[in-house]
Order: sequence, then C-alpha cells, then structure tokens
Amino acid sequence: MSVADVDKIDGIAMDNKDDRRLILLITDHLDWAEEYEHLLQLQNKINAYIDFLESEQYKDTYPEIQFATYCIEIHFRYEITLNCIKFLDTINKQLSINNILIEVIVL
Repeated sequence: MSVADVDKIDGIAMDNKDDRRLILLITDHLDWAEEYEHLLQLQNKINAYIDFLESEQYKDTYPEIQFATYCIEIHFRYEITLNCIKFLDTINKQLSINNILIEVIVL
C-alpha cells in the first residue's frame, strides 16, 4: 500500500504514549519529478483518510475506544519540496479544528 492506493489505509494504530490518539499511516515512495501530480495524489489520499475518520470507520478496529485526537503520519521516501511543505501547513491549519494533525517523517 502507498500514497497511490487511495482506497486503502496504509496503517492504523493507537499511539503507544497516548491511548486516546489514533495514528493513520501514509507511505509515500514517490519522487518529486512530477510535483503537481504527486501533490494531487497526496491530496486524494489525505482526503480519503479524512473521510475514513469522519465516518468513524476506525471503530471496526477499535470499537471500544473514544479517541480525542487523530494523527495522519506521512512517511516520505524523498525530501519534500517547498510546495509540499506549504500544502501540508495549510491542511494542518484546516484540520486542527477537528483535532486532526499531519506529521511528516522523511526516511
């Protein structure tokens, strides 16, 4: 699974430091040669994760837990671009209202 698989959740887990925080993983293996298309794929994947959270589909995995916060953790294989940083900052501001945070890890 990866950023290209919009209909799949790459990974899901409870935070081992905070059991009221749900972490969803996105694995992004794409380089930035086609930056616009890459950002579009990333946006589609993030939107799918937001839909997953809003529809509470995570309750299939964690039916008894009431989460307070949600984290979409994106693992990038390649260093992200300035446009990607701006894009993710904008999304983080919008999602913070719903207790959703995007965290970035570059491998």
